[in-house]
Amino acid sequence: MQLRYAKRSDLRKVAAFKNQCWRWAYKNILDADVLAALSDRDRYQKSLKGFKNGRQTLLLYDDNAKLAGICGFGTSNTKGYPQDGEISAIYLREDVLGKGYGHALLQSAENIMCAQDYAHIVLAVLSENKRA
Repeated sequence: MQLRYAKRSDLRKVAAFKNQCWRWAYKNILDADVLAALSDRDRYQKSLKGFKNGRQTLLLYDDNAKLAGICGFGTSNTKGYPQDGEISAIYLREDVLGKGYGHALLQSAENIMCAQDYAHIVLAVLSENKRA
């Protein structure tokens, strides 16, 4: 198991992983048509844009060369918190839930943002996402 920063070459795999996670995690939260219409290409373009402008950092948890989890964080995009850090995404494969990977990703992101001198950290979560 390896926790590491994402590289540009990881972004296509990350995009597909995020969409896969959305489909199971938000199955009873978002409309089925929205989830069915998720595009790996569109998600990749969005990830690439965030990667290029440096607003978001991605941590990956690799489990034998297969993604087990990801955490996206950086400067907040939430209205009212422009100087704060934000954890905008933590996604895990279903089969690794409850094994501490999400906690490790969250703790690592918090530690990195504290070292970057963010005074506060926002956690962006859908209100219907009870597990988060």
